Amino acid sequence: MKKVSFLLLFVSMATSLIAQNEVSQREVIALLELKAKTKGHLWTQQWDQSKPISTWHGVTVKDGKVVALDLSDNNLQGKLPITIGNLRHLQVLDLSGNQIEGKIPALFRKFQDLKEVNLEDNKLAGNIPNTINKLQNLQELKLSNNQLQGSVPNNINTLKKLTTLALANNDLQGALPEGMEKLTKLKRLYLSNTKLTNLSALKGLASQQLILTDFEIDNGKLVPLDFSKVPEGLSKLKFEDFDDM
Repeated sequence: MKKVSFLLLFVSMATSLIAQNEVSQREVIALLELKAKTKGHLWTQQWDQSKPISTWHGVTVKDGKVVALDLSDNNLQGKLPITIGNLRHLQVLDLSGNQIEGKIPALFRKFQDLKEVNLEDNKLAGNIPNTINKLQNLQELKLSNNQLQGSVPNNINTLKKLTTLALANNDLQGALPEGMEKLTKLKRLYLSNTKLTNLSALKGLASQQLILTDFEIDNGKLVPLDFSKVPEGLSKLKFEDFDDM
């Protein structure tokens, strides 16, 4: 009975917001469930649901669609709900610097307009979804500082518009996918403090373009940068680094 009452209250709240004709019902429900599942009452910046959705902290509305969601450093706790997939028009998603747990939803494949994803500095675990290849407009993918496991998806090299790939400080293992040289627009690559053991796929990439990294290759091994020696925290990925690999 309590669940039914909660659902009715939830729908009632959503319906009152829909009356503002700002965004679709699906998007309203997605936002409200995200708040409910991540302890919205503890958020640093709260949403005033008596005001238009376009005024809510971190929510950007354009032409009646939610196109950006930036709740970085806002004390989100818990798991991302499945309904987040209803925000299909998102171009920017930044949930970094929170305490989000669980897996990255496979439903991210629905975000075909996404250009930037930043989920860094959370507690995400499990694998990077293979459905990542559906995000063909993606330019920045930042997943560093989590607890992600498994290997890097083989199809990540199909993201032709990618300029930044940040996977550092995770439990990722194995080899990087072959065909990384297909990422011709990649400019920044962060892989330090992972368990990746084979970087040979980067050889072709390093031979054709300049990549800034957070690691160096020493005798065929990935070595995190010593920031005291490299103040800017970046080095250049060079073809010569792979001579001993």
